Amino acid sequence: MLHGTRFGLKTNCIAHRFPEPAGKVTASVLLPFPLDPPPGWLHRPPGGRYDVEIASEPIVGLPGSYSKQGNSVSSKMSFSRLLRSIAEEISDIKFLLRSGSGLKIVLKYMKFRRKRRSIEKKYKPATKAFVASEVNGLLLSNDWFVGHLPIWMWLFDRFDLRSRAGLKALEIGSWEGMSAFFFLETLPNATLTCVDTWAGSDEHDKEAMSAVEGRFNANLVRHAGRMTKFKGTSYAYFMEKPKDLKFDFIYIDGSHLADDVMMDAVNGFAALKPGGIMIFDDYIWGYYADANDNPANAIHRFLEMKRGKFELVYLFRQVIIRKTSA
Repeated sequence: MLHGTRFGLKTNCIAHRFPEPAGKVTASVLLPFPLDPPPGWLHRPPGGRYDVEIASEPIVGLPGSYSKQGNSVSSKMSFSRLLRSIAEEISDIKFLLRSGSGLKIVLKYMKFRRKRRSIEKKYKPATKAFVASEVNGLLLSNDWFVGHLPIWMWLFDRFDLRSRAGLKALEIGSWEGMSAFFFLETLPNATLTCVDTWAGSDEHDKEAMSAVEGRFNANLVRHAGRMTKFKGTSYAYFMEKPKDLKFDFIYIDGSHLADDVMMDAVNGFAALKPGGIMIFDDYIWGYYADANDNPANAIHRFLEMKRGKFELVYLFRQVIIRKTSA
């Protein structure tokens, strides 16, 4: 159970402690609400760390024959994954509540957290194939976007975007071009406008940004005929673009400061066609100490502002909506 009184719900706290095998380190986890995230997790609220130590022998005593076959290793791994999954989910819920989510959003998060597992399983072969055949040939300093590939593949299939003719897309924040490359490689009938300053944000090393832009240019050479590059702020782009230019698909991954995210959301929604798709990246991302400054706070306020004008398609590490009315 969770501990708290938010939304008028009175709940309690349960601490789970697992028995210690003889002579080994205790494997235990305390699950209060709130809970600090696992070490290395992106959002780190003030407080202690969350640590889990797993015994070097099977957590549950198994017959020797099973241990020899490797079942002890798989049991420890499964147990460790379970603990981390529980810790991550509670930590995320805490983060969302601090970011003004409300109970309905938390329930949506829990729903899609579980749904994404079946999506990832279904699209795992296609993801592995794309990484092997395409991603490994790109100039990349990181693979941040790879984890989103199954969800995007599922999204493209759900709304039949692969066969849609004349699809116009906008990407705010392009970095080294991996998401842009995937989009254009997967949707042969689409055109894409990429908007970025390539000057970096608060969390970036400014001196490295020229190399980042160079990798973007190299990675998109194959699709240069269907890609328009706008070097500048998203605000400048929206001020300069033709007023009647509308998009079928918008990906928001620019400045992560909440005020900037809100501006991109509002301007992007106005430029999105009815039926169009909008994706917010880095939903659960906590670089700034004040929760109100992170993207989640802006996304929550935006969703409340546009209530009744969109369909919530997905909500986990990214938030995906489909516009239903202006």
